[in-house]
Parts: sequence; structure tokens; C-alpha cells
Amino acid sequence: MSGMIGRVDTAQVRREMIRMNGRASRKRFLIGAVVVLAVALLVGEAASRFLFRLADIRTRGMSPALRSGDVALCERMDSPLRKGQPQLTRGALALVAYDDSGLRREAVRRVIAVAGDEVAVGDDGAVTLNGEPLDEPYAVYRDQSDWSDDDAPGGALENPFLTPDEAAALAPTVDVEPGVDDVVFPITVPEGKLFVLCDDRDDAMDSRSSRFGLVSEQDVLGLARAIIWPAHRAGLLTGGGIE
Repeated sequence: MSGMIGRVDTAQVRREMIRMNGRASRKRFLIGAVVVLAVALLVGEAASRFLFRLADIRTRGMSPALRSGDVALCERMDSPLRKGQPQLTRGALALVAYDDSGLRREAVRRVIAVAGDEVAVGDDGAVTLNGEPLDEPYAVYRDQSDWSDDDAPGGALENPFLTPDEAAALAPTVDVEPGVDDVVFPITVPEGKLFVLCDDRDDAMDSRSSRFGLVSEQDVLGLARAIIWPAHRAGLLTGGGIE
């Protein structure tokens, strides 16, 4: 009898040890998951501060490369991890800041001309750069009524990277409605400045308007590298659009 009791006690102890080990394993798993999540959040926060920033596109001005509702991932110009500034070349998609009647606004625009370039834009939006017509496969010249279903907004209000309050606050400060084209051409871009345009020459405001003006190189916040939202539009951005 005593031997049976001993065997029963041993089995019970074994089951209790297994149960305790299972509980400890679950606890270690939960702690590990929390640590991994915390590290991921810290890395994401650090990356957003030092490596990239997001641009929430609100108009069709940069379509078809960037459409209303897209969220663009922009390489930061002021990253302390960078050795030197990225080259601001013609054709780059730049996230720029500018002053609009005392309001600081942000918008993505394409760099057309850099310091020393002579640029002119015709009434139809076509560009002459340094005396030669500029080949622009990314540019469109048409009225908004001509947009196809493929150009429909991608869902700006469904941006998962913003809270509703952030989206509401961001809406009036990123991108703008069309402005008055009152700049007299040709002009020569001075040192430290950039001439930028929308890809859709009939929509939104750019350096053709004195309200927007030439952009200081110091006001380039980043270079758009990829679309990360909506999912069906995700992809790398090249000089003319998605790679």
C-alpha cells in the first residue's frame, strides 16, 4: 500500500511540475512578447524621428505617381545618421515646406530645375529647360473631368497611420488647391533654390505661382521613396512613379 501511495505521490508531483513549468513558459513567452513589442515600438519611433517621415497625399496634383489617399514614405533630409545631404536632382519627388499667407504647409512636388537652370512653363504646362523642351513621361496635361477610374482616391480618410484627430489636423496643412499661375517666364533659378511642379499640371499649386514660389533647399524635408498605403498601391517610387 505504501508503495502505491508513493507512486501516486510521484505522479502527482510530476504533473504539478509540468503544470508549473508550463505556467512559467507562458509567463516567459508573454514577457518576451512584451519586450519585443516595446523594442519594435522604440525602433519605429527612432526611425520616424531620424530616418523617415510620412506624407499624406490629399490632392491629385502629383498623380499618377502619387494619388489622393496615398501615404508616401519619405527619406528625411535632416537624418543625423546620414553622411552628407542626399542629392537634390531634377526629377526627384521632394516633400517641401513653404509659407502660404503665414501658414506653414507641406506638399510633395517634383524638382524640375536647380540652381543656375533657366526654366519656362507654357500655358499648357509643358516645360522648357535651358532652352530645350523637357521630356516628362510622368506629367499629364488634362482637366480633372478626364480622370479615369484608375485615378480614384486611394482612401486618405482610411490612413491607418493617423488617428482621426491627426488626420483632421493634417488635412488643411498637406497639399493645397490650385493657385494662380502668375510667374513671368523664363526665370533663372538662383543659388540655394529649386523650381518645382505638380505632375498634373492642371491641379494644385507649385512654383508657377508667387503664392508658392521657388523652394529653398533648406525647406526640403525629405524625398519620397515609396508608397506604403493603401496596400494595393504599395511600392517603390522611381523618377516617374512606382517601380
